[in-house]
Amino acid sequence: MESARIARCSYRAVTVMIALSEHSKYVDMCNEICLRFKELKVGSYELTYSLPEHPTCLLQSDMDVHLMLMCLSMLKISFVDILVKDLVSSNKEDGDHTTSNQAASNHSASNHAASNQEASNLSASNHVTSSSCMVENSAIDENEHLDNSRLHESIAYLSEGWKEYINHEGQKFVGGVTEFRNKLRKYAVGMGFRFVYQSNDKSRVIADCFKKKSDGCKWRVYASLCQANGFFYIRTLNNVHTCMGVGREKKSKMITSKMISSIVVDKIREKPSIKPIDIVKDFKQNYGLEISYYNAWYAKELAKSEVHGDESLSYSQLVWYRDALMSTNPGSSCVVECDSKTSRFRRLFVCYGACIEGFQWCRPLLFIDETFLKSKYKGQLIGATGKNGNQGFFPFAFAIMDSENKENWSWFFENLAKVLTPQGRTITFVSDHNKDVIEAVSNIFPTSHHAFCLNHLKEKLGSKYPLTNGKLFRDGIVELFMKCAYAPTEVAFEFNMRNLKEEGGAPVQNFLDNLPKENWSSAHFKGNRYGEMCKNASESFHSWILELCALPICQMLEGIRIKLMVMVSERSSEAGQWCSVLCPEMEKTLSEMLTVGQHWNASRSSTSVFEVHAEVSVMVDLVNHFCSCHDWQIKGFPCAHALVAVQKNSGCMYDYIDDYFKLSYYRSSYATLISPIPDIKDMMHEGSEDVILPPLIKKGRPRTKTIKSVSKVPRAITCSRCGAAARHNKKTCTANF
Repeated sequence: MESARIARCSYRAVTVMIALSEHSKYVDMCNEICLRFKELKVGSYELTYSLPEHPTCLLQSDMDVHLMLMCLSMLKISFVDILVKDLVSSNKEDGDHTTSNQAASNHSASNHAASNQEASNLSASNHVTSSSCMVENSAIDENEHLDNSRLHESIAYLSEGWKEYINHEGQKFVGGVTEFRNKLRKYAVGMGFRFVYQSNDKSRVIADCFKKKSDGCKWRVYASLCQANGFFYIRTLNNVHTCMGVGREKKSKMITSKMISSIVVDKIREKPSIKPIDIVKDFKQNYGLEISYYNAWYAKELAKSEVHGDESLSYSQLVWYRDALMSTNPGSSCVVECDSKTSRFRRLFVCYGACIEGFQWCRPLLFIDETFLKSKYKGQLIGATGKNGNQGFFPFAFAIMDSENKENWSWFFENLAKVLTPQGRTITFVSDHNKDVIEAVSNIFPTSHHAFCLNHLKEKLGSKYPLTNGKLFRDGIVELFMKCAYAPTEVAFEFNMRNLKEEGGAPVQNFLDNLPKENWSSAHFKGNRYGEMCKNASESFHSWILELCALPICQMLEGIRIKLMVMVSERSSEAGQWCSVLCPEMEKTLSEMLTVGQHWNASRSSTSVFEVHAEVSVMVDLVNHFCSCHDWQIKGFPCAHALVAVQKNSGCMYDYIDDYFKLSYYRSSYATLISPIPDIKDMMHEGSEDVILPPLIKKGRPRTKTIKSVSKVPRAITCSRCGAAARHNKKTCTANF
C-alpha cells in the first residue's frame, strides 16, 4: 500500500483536498471535513465514495476507511472522490440516540476490532467484500422489483442546484433582500422543507422551520442589510433540521407565482406567447416539480410586467411613439384615436414611409386580413399586405382596433386611401367574404376591384352541409366549386356551374345567391388579381408577427418596426447580389415554362399572331399579351404557349414580362430603409395633453343560462282572494273590498 493518497471531498459544489495515509481513521477524516466546511457538524452528514463500477460506497467506520485504502492500492488509484451529503430524512444524531442498544454495541465492537486487529485485515477484507457483494446483489434484486426506482431518482433536475443557494454564515446576496428571499424559497423547495418568517422587511429577514412548534426543529436563518454597500448577508445560520419528515416534495407549498416568475422571465423575453400549460409541463419535466395552472398563468403575467412593463402604461406612450415615428421616418402615416369622452384607446393606423415608397414598385394588389391580439387588453390587428416581385409578402400597413366592427373597418380603409390615392393606381383587394369589408371597399375605393379569398369560401360552402352527408360528398361539392372558380373562360365556368348546382342542390343555390361571381370567378373578375386566389400573403404576415401579438401595444409596435427594418435591410442587401433580369423565383418559373413547351411547334398567322400546336392548338397575340388558354391574362406572366410564340418570333422573352417581376423593380421596392426610433423607456412624451387610457375589457365567464325572452307571456295565476287572473296570489293581493 502506498504511503499517502488524496481524497477529493465535495460538499455543495465546493471541493477540498484531504491527504490520506494507511493510518487514517474515520474520526480524523470527519474532524478534518468539519474543519474545512465550517457549516458542518459531526453527525449531520454522511460520507460516500466511488470506485469503478461501484459509484456509491458507504464510509461509516474505520473498517470502511481501511477497506477503501486497500481497494485504492489494488486498483492503483491515487485519488478518491468522497461525497459529503446532508442528512435530510430524519436527524442523524437523534436517530443514533434512539437506536437499539444491541445495534449500538455491535457497531462499537466492529470499530474496536477494526482498530486493534491489523494482522487479520486480509480475512476481514474477504469477509467484508463478500458481505458487500451480498448487499449489492440484494440491492439489484430490490431495484428489479421496484421498477428501477433508483435509476429514475438519478435524473438531474435543474432544481438540484437550488440546494446550494443557502450555504454558510457571511454569505453575500448582491441583489439585496429580493435576491435573498428568492433564493431562500428555492433552497427550501430543493431541500424539501417549509419555513415561516419571524421577521420580514427590507432590512432584516428571520426564518424558522415550519415544524419548529410541532417538532421543535432548530433550523433557523437570520440575514440583514449592510448599510454600507446595500448587500444582504447571512448573520446566523443553523442549517441542521431536527424535525421529522424533511424531504423533497413534487408539489411544495413554498412554490409561489413570484418564484415561478423569476424562473420563466427569460422564456417570456424570448417567447412572449408561451402558454401557461407549457410552463406547467416545463416545470414537471425540467425541475421535477408540480405547479398549478393558475400559478403558471399569474407567473407569466408577473414576468411580462417585469420584462415589458405595465400594459396600461404602454397606452400612455402612444402619443410619444406617434411623434417619434413621424419625425424619424419622414413620409410615414401614424394615426392614433381615442374616445373623446373617456380618453380610452380605440384604434391606431401605421404605414411607414419606406413601405409607401416601396409599394409603388409592387403589383397593385393588397391582401386584407385580421388577427386577434393576445395581450391583456385584447383587440385586433388588421394588416394590408402586398407581394413583391420575388413572390414574397410585402408588409404595407396595419392597424390595431379595440374591436372589429363596421366603423373601424371604414376608418382603416379611409387611412389606406390617404396613402394610396397619391400613387394614382387602381388597387385590387383580396379578403374574406366580410360584409363590413365589402361595404368599406365599395364606398372608399369605388374604382377598385375586390376579390374574395377562395379558401374562406370553401370553408363556408363546406359548412352548409351537415356531417351526416359525409366528408366525401362535401369534398366533392367543394371540388366542383373550385373548378368554377379556376375556370379560365365563361363557357367553362357555366359548364362547371351546372354540375355544381345539380350536385349541391338547395344549399349551393342559397350560398351562391349572395355571392357575386365577379368577386370570386377568374373568368368574370374585372380587374387583375395576378392569379392570386387566396390571401396567403396576409396570413404569412400575421404568422410572421405572431410572437409579438402578446406584448403591450407600444412594445408590439416596436417589435413590428424592428422586424420590418431588418427585413427591408436584408432584402435590399440580397437583391444587390442578384445578377438576373427577373427575380430568382420568376426566373425559375420562366425556366419551367420553357421546359414545358420546348417540343411544341408554332405557326405564324401575322406579324404578332401565332398558332401554337400543343396538346390542343391555341392562339397567341404577342402585342396584346393574349393567349386563348387565358393563363397569360389571368396570371400576368407569359404562359408556355406565349413563350413558344416569342421564340418563333425571335424576340426577347423579357420584353413580354411585366416590370413588377423584374429585379430593377424589386430593388426599388426596398431602396428606402426604415430608421430606428429612440428607446421608449428613456424618452417619455412629457407635457402632452393627450392622455390615452387602455380600452375596457370584459371580465368573467360568459353567461351559460339562457335569458328568458320578455316577449313570452307568463302563465296567469288566479288569486283565491280576489278571483282575478293576474300575476299574484292571496298573500300578495292588494285588492280592497
